[in-house]
Amino acid sequence: MALRVIMYFGILAVGWHMSSRGKIHEKLMKQISSIQTIILYGLIFIMGVRIGTDEQILASLGQIGIMAAVFALVTASMSILFVYAGRKKIIYDTNITGGKND
Repeated sequence: MALRVIMYFGILAVGWHMSSRGKIHEKLMKQISSIQTIILYGLIFIMGVRIGTDEQILASLGQIGIMAAVFALVTASMSILFVYAGRKKIIYDTNITGGKND
């Protein structure tokens, strides 16, 4: 695992070095966004295939869904609560958008 991470960082370093030295052709630089999108779709496809073939994940899909929903609700609720509390404690200006007009 650690060897893979080091390899990925090595690949990143080689790409950075080539780009900073101007060794990447201008046409390729213009197409990088398209190449990244294609690679990203391929990665998502491969991840989906690996998850779809794992029997343990498929067996516990209901539990994963419930945990994801609870996590989403708790994080959204806490975010709203902290923003509301922070706004009440920090912002005293009533002439801002959403404030009371006298």
